[in-house]
Amino acid sequence: MVNNRGIFPILLIFVVVAGVGGALLSLDRIERQQQHYKQHTEMLEISYRAAIHTYKVATEIYLRDTIRQPEVLSLFAHAWRSDEAGKANLRHQLYNRLQGSYQELWQYRLRQLHFHLPDGESFLRFHQPKRFGDKLFSVRPSVRIANTEKRAVIGFEAGRIIDGFRYVVPLEYQGRHIGSVETSIPFKSVQSAMTEYASEREYQFLVHADLVQERLFPDFRSVYASSPFSDAWLIENPARNHADTAKPLSTTADAIAKKLSKDVDTIQRMVRGEQFSVGIVHRGIGYVVSFVPVPEVTGGRGGYLVCYAVEPLVVAVKRSFVLELTGFAVMLAVALWLLLRWRSSMAELAEQTARGQYEESLLTQQERVEHEERTRISRELHDGIGQALHAVLLRLKLLLGTVGTDKSGERSAIKELIRDVQNASSELRNLVVSLRPLPLSGMNIEEAVRWLCRNLERDGGVSLLVQSAGEFDAVGDRCSLVLFRVCQESLTNILKHAAARRVQVSLQRQGDTIVLTVSDDGRGGGEGGYVRWIRADDYAGTGCSCWWASGD
Repeated sequence: MVNNRGIFPILLIFVVVAGVGGALLSLDRIERQQQHYKQHTEMLEISYRAAIHTYKVATEIYLRDTIRQPEVLSLFAHAWRSDEAGKANLRHQLYNRLQGSYQELWQYRLRQLHFHLPDGESFLRFHQPKRFGDKLFSVRPSVRIANTEKRAVIGFEAGRIIDGFRYVVPLEYQGRHIGSVETSIPFKSVQSAMTEYASEREYQFLVHADLVQERLFPDFRSVYASSPFSDAWLIENPARNHADTAKPLSTTADAIAKKLSKDVDTIQRMVRGEQFSVGIVHRGIGYVVSFVPVPEVTGGRGGYLVCYAVEPLVVAVKRSFVLELTGFAVMLAVALWLLLRWRSSMAELAEQTARGQYEESLLTQQERVEHEERTRISRELHDGIGQALHAVLLRLKLLLGTVGTDKSGERSAIKELIRDVQNASSELRNLVVSLRPLPLSGMNIEEAVRWLCRNLERDGGVSLLVQSAGEFDAVGDRCSLVLFRVCQESLTNILKHAAARRVQVSLQRQGDTIVLTVSDDGRGGGEGGYVRWIRADDYAGTGCSCWWASGD
């Protein structure tokens, strides 16, 4: 059985690795998306600045060619010091003089032409000529800046009637400040200009609701409607039937805006006035929605320019992320499986090693017991039966000396007994030698094998040839004992059963392996005999393996 201990830490490590890997892949996906989204945001900002710059150039041309003419400036210069009747007369003259040029402004997408007196009083609105006389400094920062700081102001600003992108410049006549004049364009003009650069994109402008509530004439509140994002932002009322009303969003873009209105992060970023882009998938198609804050002329919060663009990369990046995450998960699962398999194999190997060590320990103990038993039996045979046979032999020889020569029959019988006892003593001596432990005191395995072969050749009547190659001094006692017993058993079997005349013993060292080969010409076929290989993994004697092969 495989031990399950230690699996929990491995699983914990893999969970951590999976979490870290997934987080890194997610961060990489987010970074790639943000880089692409940044391009959309920058493109929207560039398009907006290009449209405003075009408007600025058109206004400067109109001011140079029409407004800054002596006749126009002279009329307007007298309005500051005139009474109401004089202002009405000058207003009428100025309106009649510029009415034709005001119509020409439309070809430049300019919609409003508005004159202000030095104190911020509205003098003449060409788009609403009956509305005049209201003080603008408190609600129109651009008018206040142009008349107090004597510098041009360009940018977005909410007005008394409608918001617009305005260009307000101070006017002088004969070195004297006489007021200011402004032109403005509605968002529709900006929308049309940006659409010329990218017709496949949709644009929307959101106005901060607080600006509209504090500046707009009450009877113009219907010009605006709530945006799909939140009540904090307003849009031009798409139901308003007016030539300057911006083109409303398509149903797809409107649905995307409503989806984003539920995204807390998007709303919070809008509240913070950030410039950003987000990706969204709608009906299987990827879109990028870009948000560029448009500050008012004072630098405060004014509105948001929003762009909706089809972007297939949104879906492609998400699919790529899913594939990468799936591949990473599969790779991690395979690695976990391989690690568990390796751990299981190592556990099985450790179990087999422990079993082998246990069996080896049992074998060692068995060999030790056998060794002790052989020693005991050999000693008892030598000291007991051997001494008894020697005593019997001595008595028989003494008895032979007491029998006269005339008793030839008795003497022959005694001599026969003496030979039998001598043969028995020789057999007993051989048995004692075979039972004795390896005589390795001061001998290595090669010398012990040669000693064994000499004794067997002398007593067995066979020709024994011993060949050796290599050094054997470093072979441990245990391996030497196994080699000796194998050689002894093989030779004993050959002498008893093979009826061989010649026996060859080969002892060779090959690196960490000692190969012992015993062959003979007796029964059993051809070369016949027995072949043993002993691998000495540890010459110190702590480890030894044995293989057996027979030619029979």
